[in-house]
Amino acid sequence: MAKKDPEPTTEQQLLDLFVYAPIGIALEAVDNMPKFVERGKSQMTIGRFLARTAAKKGSSTIEGMAERFVNDASQVIVDLFGIDLAPDDEDAPVVKPTKAVEAGDIDLPIADYDGQAAAQIVKLLAQLTADELDQIEAHETSGRGRVTILRKIAQLRDAQ
Repeated sequence: MAKKDPEPTTEQQLLDLFVYAPIGIALEAVDNMPKFVERGKSQMTIGRFLARTAAKKGSSTIEGMAERFVNDASQVIVDLFGIDLAPDDEDAPVVKPTKAVEAGDIDLPIADYDGQAAAQIVKLLAQLTADELDQIEAHETSGRGRVTILRKIAQLRDAQ
C-alpha cells in the first residue's frame, strides 16, 4: 500500500509562496531572458501595428482626444503647481512683435503682463471679458506665443 503524503502545514505553504516561489521565478527569468525579450519585442510590434491601424481609421478622433488630454493635463499642472510645461516650439514660425507691442503702447487688462509667468496669467484669465481675452490673445500671438495662455483662452471661449 502506497503511503499518502501529509497535507502541507500553513507554515510550509507560506514558505513555498513567499520564499521558494520567488526564487524559482527569478531563476526561470534568468534562464528564459532571451525568450522574454523576444516576446516583449513581438508584443511591441503588435502594439505599433494596432496603433497605426487605429490612427489610419480614426486619426482625427485620436488626435482630438490626445490634444484634449494634453491640454487638460498641462492645464492641471499649471493650476496645481504653477509650472508651464509648454516647450518653446523651435519649429514654429517666428512672429515678430508689432511696433505697439515693442514700444509697450498697448494697455492690457492684466497689470505687468509681460513681467508675469504664464502660470500667473492663466489664473487671471477667467476674470476677463471676451474683448479683454481678445486683447491678451492678440498680444500673446504677436509676442511670446505662450501655448499655455493661448490654450486657456481657447478653453474659456469653449466654455462660454
